[in-house]
Amino acid sequence: MENFDYDSISVGYYDQVFKKNKGIQSAWHHIKFDYVEKKISDTENHLDIGCGSGTFLGNYLRNKKRTGVDIASKQIEYAIKNNKDEKNNFFHIGKKLPFKDREFDSISIIEIIEHLDYDDTKNLINEAKRCLKDKGHIFITTPNYLSLWPLLELIVNKFSRVSYEDQHISKYNYFSLKKLLLNFEMEVVEMNTFITISPFIAFFSFKLSKTLSKLYFPRFNLGFLIFAKIKKNFS
Repeated sequence: MENFDYDSISVGYYDQVFKKNKGIQSAWHHIKFDYVEKKISDTENHLDIGCGSGTFLGNYLRNKKRTGVDIASKQIEYAIKNNKDEKNNFFHIGKKLPFKDREFDSISIIEIIEHLDYDDTKNLINEAKRCLKDKGHIFITTPNYLSLWPLLELIVNKFSRVSYEDQHISKYNYFSLKKLLLNFEMEVVEMNTFITISPFIAFFSFKLSKTLSKLYFPRFNLGFLIFAKIKKNFS
C-alpha cells in the first residue's frame, strides 16, 4: 500500500458510479453489495473496513448500527458528508482499529485484501477478529484470479478512470484464499464465487442485469469475485 496514494482517487468516485444506476460499472457495484448484504444476518452492530466513500453503509443494512473506516481521509470526509445518517458513522484510521475487543457483531472487508501484502492482510484480519464478538462473522470479498478477472482487469486498467495495476498487489483464487483464512483459527462457514455475466447485461438494461444476478446458475467457482464467511468461535 505504500506504493499507491489512495487519496489520489477522485473523491467519491465509486459512490458516484454506484448512484448513476446505469451502466456496467454501476451494476457491478449494486450486484456486489446486494450479494454481501444478503449474507449478513444476526447483526445489530456492523463494521465495514475499507469503506471508501461510504457507499455500502450509506445504502445497505439501514436498520443496523454501522461504522465505516478507511485510510483515505478525503474519502472519509466525503462519506460523512454524503452517506452519514443517524445510525452510521465514519472514521479515518491508521493500521490499528480504534475499537475495543469484541465490539462488533459482524465485519465486512469488501475488496480490500488484494490491495495489501500478506503480512498486512494477516494483521488486518487479526485486528478484525479482535474487534469481533464471539460467534460473530467476518465477510470477505476479493477478485478471483482463476476466473476471467485478469482479462477484465486489463480492460479496466486501459479504459477506466481508475487503474488497478498498482493497487492489486495480492492475487487470490478460491484455493489460496482458503489457505490464508485457515491461519486465523476461525471457522470457514462459507466460500464460493459470484458475479458472472449479469453486470454486463446492464449495457442493454440495468433492471434486467440486477434481476439476472439473483438467479442461481452453477458457477464452478469461476465467478469474478470470491466470497468468504468466517466465524469467530469462543476465544
